[in-house]
Amino acid sequence: MMPNYVDFPPIAKSLSAPPSFLGESGDLDQPIVAWAGHLDNSVPLGPCNHPRAHLVFCFDGGMRVEIGDDRWFIPDRHGIWIPPETQCQITTTSLIEFQSFYIHSRYAANVDMPEQPTVVRATPLIRGIARRLAPQAKGLLTMPERQRLEWVALDEIPRLEQSDLCLPGARDPRVAAAITHLLSDPANAGNLARLADQIGTSERTLGRLFQTETGLNWREWRDRMRFLLALEGLQKGLNSKSLAVRLGYSSPSAFTAAFRRRAGMSPSQWRRHN
Repeated sequence: MMPNYVDFPPIAKSLSAPPSFLGESGDLDQPIVAWAGHLDNSVPLGPCNHPRAHLVFCFDGGMRVEIGDDRWFIPDRHGIWIPPETQCQITTTSLIEFQSFYIHSRYAANVDMPEQPTVVRATPLIRGIARRLAPQAKGLLTMPERQRLEWVALDEIPRLEQSDLCLPGARDPRVAAAITHLLSDPANAGNLARLADQIGTSERTLGRLFQTETGLNWREWRDRMRFLLALEGLQKGLNSKSLAVRLGYSSPSAFTAAFRRRAGMSPSQWRRHN
């Protein structure tokens, strides 16, 4: 009989990092290798490039994932699907419970997931599977029990709710410089002309490059950045007044209205919902 969930050891508080490459994780032929533990922002995670698909989750905090020129903002109880052979860099914004699944490419090819990185919402089932398959639970499951859980995980992954929480990046050095500046000082995101002057180009050129490089016009990109940074701020416990100042809104009510247009709920409702 499979042990009760409460029989499993608690997630370790040690900040040892998950395996940086599959060879550290055990049998290379396993359909899924899992890891679960607590990490904070002092633990480097990447750059890594796995031959397997990679599915990572965060709980009780947030993280950012950089893949190529793009960034994904992952809030509490969410994760990201990373296809095989995709180099990524992960940073956490606080102490989090971090979970990762390394899925053999042979099986990942048959999982109905996008070919590009995709944010997904965790379920209690997928969280529990990661804990049961984690190294600290080794010996509490028989091999047939582990194999059944791995198949359940492969069935659950494509059922996870997907979200678009990507902030597109750019290869053009002018746009890349503008993005770096905006992420470090989002309060000054309201004036494209001033931003263009700071990086040594014209407002018209920078606006055109944003559309060409990111697929979004300047206002669309800025509003998406503000929304994603707002999610991070709410996760950290910041209120609407603080976020309005931090993100360059004229007032808390302007911030709340913009957040509601994108999220379909107020910031306080989002915090309760998540």
